[in-house]
Amino acid sequence: MKLKFHLFFLVLFLFSLSSFSQDSLSVFKVISKKAKMMTTDRLGNLYLAEDNFIWMYNNKGDSIGAFNSKKYGEISFVDATDPYKILVFFRDYNLIVFLDNYLSENGEPIDLQNLGFDQVVMACLSREKGFWVFDQLKQKIFHLNDNFEVTHETVNLSQWFGKAVEPNGMIEYNNQLYLNDKKTGVYVFDHFGTFMKKIPIKDLDQFQMLDGGLNYLDSNQFCQYNFQSFSTNCRKLIQPEIKTARIEKNKLYLLTKEKTIIYKTN
Repeated sequence: MKLKFHLFFLVLFLFSLSSFSQDSLSVFKVISKKAKMMTTDRLGNLYLAEDNFIWMYNNKGDSIGAFNSKKYGEISFVDATDPYKILVFFRDYNLIVFLDNYLSENGEPIDLQNLGFDQVVMACLSREKGFWVFDQLKQKIFHLNDNFEVTHETVNLSQWFGKAVEPNGMIEYNNQLYLNDKKTGVYVFDHFGTFMKKIPIKDLDQFQMLDGGLNYLDSNQFCQYNFQSFSTNCRKLIQPEIKTARIEKNKLYLLTKEKTIIYKTN
């Protein structure tokens, strides 16, 4: 009973951080599937990934698709920014695979080495069509169009910042590209690849861009950095086993070690 009481107020706070209002709050769905990573899309669909598998659930929490990537290796990153064109990155094989809205492969795998990129460590979608890749050896971010031609690229980041950048996350949001280096912070670039600023938040494993802010977990705290006020609000999580927290379509998604808990308002 005490745990439910604490979790209730935790969830109330999380929704207030993201400018949600509610008259009531309740558990919407519990998905008892172990996963290494979790993401969501703007339609409220949920994606869970573990090793070679991705499982997809609709906004009702019902299973609607699965993807087995055994022939491509372990899944490194899933970008569902566009729910109709999902990017799946396989770092070990230097490959990108696009999936449709039912997790069926959409086109042939993209071999990044054949395109001249020997050590891509991060990749994500672009609203300008195409996708972004970060090549660790070149220390540059490249934008490629649908014909796999480079249209934009950054300067050499190791030369620009005086040391090599080692990203563990990259996402495009509102025509800006966010590249996270766990040791130094989040680097922000415009849609041409020009460096704009650095957000001095360190030790991030995952983050979410939403409603003019950056949501992330900091140890056992859920935090939101506001881009307009440059302020950060954090609250302690009652359940220390939470690995990822995301907010989408008036729902709160919590990934724990063994399951995903979805809450809703109203």
